[in-house]
Amino acid sequence: MASELKVRTAQPGDHEWIVAAHGDVYATEFGFDRSFQDRIAEKMSAFLELPGAFNRVWVGWIGDERAGSIAISDRPGDVAFLNFVLVLPQHRGRGVGHALMRTAIEHARAHALKEVQLETYSCLVDARALYKRLGFRTTQAAPAEQAFGQAFEQEFWALRL
Repeated sequence: MASELKVRTAQPGDHEWIVAAHGDVYATEFGFDRSFQDRIAEKMSAFLELPGAFNRVWVGWIGDERAGSIAISDRPGDVAFLNFVLVLPQHRGRGVGHALMRTAIEHARAHALKEVQLETYSCLVDARALYKRLGFRTTQAAPAEQAFGQAFEQEFWALRL
């Protein structure tokens, strides 16, 4: 159960794992092509270059296995942005996503930010349901033009703190 879950800041090897896990999960579950993993690698590289002590990556562990990930960065206007939100299929339904989201949201609150934003895709039904339960609302949606070999809507969501 969720009591086995431990959330910690990323350690050596975690960033590479996050990129590979995103590629594997999105290819298997949504048919995304390799360009998706390449894009995640680019985003991770850019994230790791961001200045500032606020920016963090967390990894959720169940036992000795990585179960999921999340990252947060600051943006102008007292806004935090979530990225790399992922829970591996075998660990879903165990509170991993909720715990990772809560960790990031509380981090934003502790730094007196006013809003948390994220980007998601219409095909991510379970993730979108979690965001809604946590109080996030869709702020923008637009069709992605055949991105990653698939058709879906790109969505932006926000939570006022």
